[in-house]
Amino acid sequence: MKKISVLGSTGSIGTQTLEVVRNNGDIQVTALAAGRNIALLEKQIREFHPRVACVWDEEKGKELRLKVADLPVKVYSGMEGLIEAATEPEAENVVTAVVGMIGIRPTIAA
Repeated sequence: MKKISVLGSTGSIGTQTLEVVRNNGDIQVTALAAGRNIALLEKQIREFHPRVACVWDEEKGKELRLKVADLPVKVYSGMEGLIEAATEPEAENVVTAVVGMIGIRPTIAA
């Protein structure tokens, strides 16, 4: 089983990556990260059961923590959260699909 982390999971590249995961039974998502779309991120967390999730916006992170309190997922926010998602210990590969320069530090950390 291949294990991946997806940074930018709610955008077009991220959602397409998760479509590939859905269609291949040999890929497991260990971490997801998004900017502000916590409605879609919550759905993704419930479907893919990652160990780690990140929302760029701190306030949205607090909101997401409440929404997924029934699940065994650690929710982070900001740059530190992106780095946590990118360096999730079980992830063998990281898909970086975040906008602009924000993805450089997490990608280097991975």
